Amino acid sequence: MDIKEIIRVPDPRKNVKAEIREVVRDMAKKPQIFIRVRLSGWHFPERALEPFLVIGKAVSKFVLIDPEGTAADAYFDMMPPAAARLSFGYGNIVSWDFSIKVDPAGIERLDRERLPKGVIDLKEK
Repeated sequence: MDIKEIIRVPDPRKNVKAEIREVVRDMAKKPQIFIRVRLSGWHFPERALEPFLVIGKAVSKFVLIDPEGTAADAYFDMMPPAAARLSFGYGNIVSWDFSIKVDPAGIERLDRERLPKGVIDLKEK
């Protein structure tokens, strides 16, 4: 085979999108602020092992996969660092790396003054 005969198939990971914003979720009947990273454009199968997402050196607190497996919501209890990629996996094994840039300054924040009293804020690093 000659190099001119090689065909490169487009990398489907380039279709993955991330929406990153602060949200409030109830944890043990207490409202808590999290950074939610919603990944879409990929198939995230349910597996026996717990899913996780890594941004820099920050590991998600938990991940919820939608019933169709078309999106995954990863929740961080601290502001993730700036990073050039996201790593998704199960258990302690990374399954996929996605070239998605994270800029903490660009993350949509909640207005703390409009939140009810008693909401648990993000942890400091």
